[in-house]
Amino acid sequence: MSFVFAVVCLVFFVGCGGDEVETPRTQAEAEIGEIRRALEVRPEAPLLHFQLGQTYQQYGFVDSARAAFERCVERYESFAKAHLQLAQIYYEDGDLERSVKAYEQTVRFDGDNAVAYNNLGFVYKKLDRLDEAVQAYERAIAADTLFVQAYNNLGQIFKGWQEDERAIALFRQAIVLKPDFPEAYVNLAGMYTDQLTDDEAAVWRLFLEQFGDDQQYSVYARNRLQILETP
Repeated sequence: MSFVFAVVCLVFFVGCGGDEVETPRTQAEAEIGEIRRALEVRPEAPLLHFQLGQTYQQYGFVDSARAAFERCVERYESFAKAHLQLAQIYYEDGDLERSVKAYEQTVRFDGDNAVAYNNLGFVYKKLDRLDEAVQAYERAIAADTLFVQAYNNLGQIFKGWQEDERAIALFRQAIVLKPDFPEAYVNLAGMYTDQLTDDEAAVWRLFLEQFGDDQQYSVYARNRLQILETP
């Protein structure tokens, strides 16, 4: 899992007379200016601060976006979407402790947010808080029983704990729910690497039936099958 923000490059155009051409910079200034004028009238309105943060984020002004979202939750603590945006920004900043706190606030006020629980589990795992990561992934699955990323992430923790049966069951469930989710096949196959069975080969065959040669793991899958099937 990763958190990716689109950074908008502001392009400046020099016209040769005639009507002024709207550029990303002028568009950003216009949108931000409109929200700021509204804030002059209603400076305590949390939704306006949230909208300002979204607009800053849209145009790649991450520091300003962070400040706007922080002002939003200062004025309205239970604004879950603002906490979620802050959690992602803090994560990108490398501030995992603040990211965790923001995700915890997100799920505190939005208890059915499977994505937030999954991301919270991911950051807990980064901080080696594995028991809490398991609980977060389980909450993600409870909130959305079709959320395959949470099954896969939870399976990886059980794999690390050498609870093989639980890990295998989770990877298999992820494949059943989303047959085009390649990471689950890779993780499931890895569970059988050191076993003297045909299970690993069977997983790679299923993988190639599903993806053919169009997936980044396809070459590895064919190489691995050749090794496994060579007498």
